[in-house]
Amino acid sequence: MKVSIITPSFNQGKYFQKCIDSIKAQTDSTIEIEHIVLDNCSTDSTGDILRTYQANPDTVKLIPIVEPDRGQTDAINRGFLMGSGDIFCWLNTDEYYKPSTLATVASFFAAHPEVDVVFGDCDFVGSDGKLIKTKREYFFSKSMLVYYGCYLPSCTTFVRRRVIDAGLLLAPEFRVTMDFDWYVRIAKAGYRIAHIPRVLASFTWHDTNISSVQVERRRVERRLVQDRYSGIPEPAWLRTLVYGVMLRFWLAVRVTRRFFA
Repeated sequence: MKVSIITPSFNQGKYFQKCIDSIKAQTDSTIEIEHIVLDNCSTDSTGDILRTYQANPDTVKLIPIVEPDRGQTDAINRGFLMGSGDIFCWLNTDEYYKPSTLATVASFFAAHPEVDVVFGDCDFVGSDGKLIKTKREYFFSKSMLVYYGCYLPSCTTFVRRRVIDAGLLLAPEFRVTMDFDWYVRIAKAGYRIAHIPRVLASFTWHDTNISSVQVERRRVERRLVQDRYSGIPEPAWLRTLVYGVMLRFWLAVRVTRRFFA
């Protein structure tokens, strides 16, 4: 089974090596790894790290693209269209896989041919690599996704090629919640999404994360996704009311599951 990993890159050299090492450490002989790195002409140490990676990719088929792009969403889409894998995913430069993550995912897909998308649990770590918290999930619900928000970590989400081949790419209009919009559209299209109850990757929490820097845009984009796909009609006050009620409902469900799972 072949896995295409897409990594958009821009001036994150501080974290990039750990991302690379985690991919090279996925040593299952039954899995072929294609790593497509799209670097937006970084000016920090990224270039040196990428050149070293090119000189010693181990068993990884590395495809480095260093040229200007129109941002993270554009880079990921270009990577999706270039990829030749059976399974697609994206891993940002400040994220890294746990050992045997790809083997776990490939095994799950092989055992569940009806499933189109899988997601796992995620560790949040600080810039120093120390664990902040583990984000554990339970099951997939389209309603919970729409009303609670994007609870599928992009670094632990993997999709079959048929999703990409169907033309389901990231929407260019989204710069922060592109993953939220994508997962909702995938679910609305009828694809089956399942959860693997295992920590598959780590996400580095730092002060330059897009979701931290662009808080207002994140709020606007989240509301746009909900207005577009919730099915709740206008006026805006009615939508706001329903969104609030449903958010509290799913918060209660998640808290209950946390204590009684």
